[in-house]
Amino acid sequence: MLGKDLSQVTPDDLQPVDEFHIRGDVATRELIELSGFTPEMHILDVGCGIGGSTRRLSAQAGCRVTGIDLSEDYIDTAIRLTDLLNMQDSVDFHAASALELPFDDDAFGGVWSLQMNMNVEDKLGWLLETCRVLKPGGRAVLYEVCGSRNEPLYFPVPWAQDDSMSYLVPPAAFREVIESAGFDVEVWNDKTDLARRAFADVQEPTGDPDLPVLGVYMLVGNDIKTKAYNLRRNLEEDRVSLIETVVIKRGT
Repeated sequence: MLGKDLSQVTPDDLQPVDEFHIRGDVATRELIELSGFTPEMHILDVGCGIGGSTRRLSAQAGCRVTGIDLSEDYIDTAIRLTDLLNMQDSVDFHAASALELPFDDDAFGGVWSLQMNMNVEDKLGWLLETCRVLKPGGRAVLYEVCGSRNEPLYFPVPWAQDDSMSYLVPPAAFREVIESAGFDVEVWNDKTDLARRAFADVQEPTGDPDLPVLGVYMLVGNDIKTKAYNLRRNLEEDRVSLIETVVIKRGT
C-alpha cells in the first residue's frame, strides 16, 4: 500500500498512524529524554494504543517495555506491527484494564502513559493501580490533556465524539489526584503553548475529507479533520491544556 518492502519497514514509516498524541514522535522523543529510563529497566506503558510510543521508547532507551490497552483490536494490531519490526523480544502487549492491571505489586521499574486520562473517569483508581505496580522510588511519565479555565468543550475531539466519553479535569485537580495516589511530583511542565502551535494551521474542513494513505483517521474515524479543528479551538480558547509530568512513587 505504501510501496514499501515489508521487511524494511521502520518505526518512522509507521509514525503517521501509531504515535497518536499531540506533537507525535517529537513529543515522544522529548519524553524519553525526560524519563531517565535505562536499558536494564522494565517499563509498563499504560494505554499503549497500537504501540507506537511503546516501541520507540524501547528502541531509544534500550529497555524492555510491556504495553496494555483496553482495546483487544489495538493490542492485536500492536502485536502484528511489533512482529513486523522484529521487536517482539523487547516489547510485548496485553489487553487489560488500567483499573485492574494483571501484574504483581512493585513489578516495574518505570511507568509510561501518554494521553489516556481523558477517557478515564476513575482517575484515582487508575493512578492507584499505576502506583501499585511501580517499584518504590520508580518514576512514572504522564503526558496528558487536561481541562482549563473555560467550558464546555467543542466536540468531537480526537479522544471523544461527545462529552459522554470525555473526563477532563483542570491541571490543579489532576495534580491533586496524582499526589493522593501515592506519588510526589518531580517535573510539572505546561505544554499548552506548544500544543497550540502544533494545531495553529488547522482549518475548518469543508467538503469530503482528503485523507492520506496512512494516518490517525484509521484509529479515530474519517472526521479526524473536524476533530483536529475542534482541538485547535479548545486550545486557543483555554478549554483544554496539555501537561507533561514526571512523578515518583513514595517509599524506599
